[in-house]
Amino acid sequence: MAEAIIMPELGQTVTGGTIAEWLVEEGGTIELGEPLLTVETDKTTLDVECVAEGTVLKLLFPAGTDVESGTVIAYVGEPGDEIPA
Repeated sequence: MAEAIIMPELGQTVTGGTIAEWLVEEGGTIELGEPLLTVETDKTTLDVECVAEGTVLKLLFPAGTDVESGTVIAYVGEPGDEIPA
């Protein structure tokens, strides 16, 4: 089954950030701990590491989107895995 990738907490007072860039496209493969996306906040820009490995099955938000911490932003798994609706 596909694993949900969640926008992480980026600091004590930061409740989310802007997806600046996806570093791996849908259909690309990623290793555990490899950077998946770049996030901008009002204070910094940082790369967010992937907490799963496999194929990027679905990116739920385009670059430029503001996303709250705790929101599912992508799914990673094996080709053919079911993605929740």
